[in-house]
Amino acid sequence: MAHKIVEHLWFAREKWLTGYEGLSAEDAVKRIGDANCASWMVGHLACFEQFTWCQLAQGVTVVEELEVFNFGQPATTPQLDEVMGMWHQVMPVANQYLETLTEADMESHLLFPDGTQFWDDIGTTLLRHTWHYWYHLGEMQAIRSGMAHKNMPPFIGNMAGYGQYMR
Repeated sequence: MAHKIVEHLWFAREKWLTGYEGLSAEDAVKRIGDANCASWMVGHLACFEQFTWCQLAQGVTVVEELEVFNFGQPATTPQLDEVMGMWHQVMPVANQYLETLTEADMESHLLFPDGTQFWDDIGTTLLRHTWHYWYHLGEMQAIRSGMAHKNMPPFIGNMAGYGQYMR
């Protein structure tokens, strides 16, 4: 059984994916104002997960092309199926590490290649990732609303599984 904080990240991922249901490839690349498009958010979240849980934690780069979605990079409009495929490649590798975490690990730090500590401990980094998904889910739903999408999936939806209160 995974650590509770890891399960909350998995719940956030699941609900974030649900937010893409019914989104066409055409609408996924549309930008409203300065907001990034919905497909960019997929690559961005995959990039952050790869950096933290694959590269720092395991020394593995799953998809080299994700670097273009890093914080501060210029806006792009990638094809949704392409970046969703990248995201799905990264998650199993990230989960290999996440599934091993214990309570004792939560206060330890990942290390950058030069040996310096990552700025947050692992527990806080897990929370950062979880909230990052919720942020982009809300942003994506606002963008879809701005495109007059109707009948979008519920923002949170069913709490069964990962989302229930756990002792």
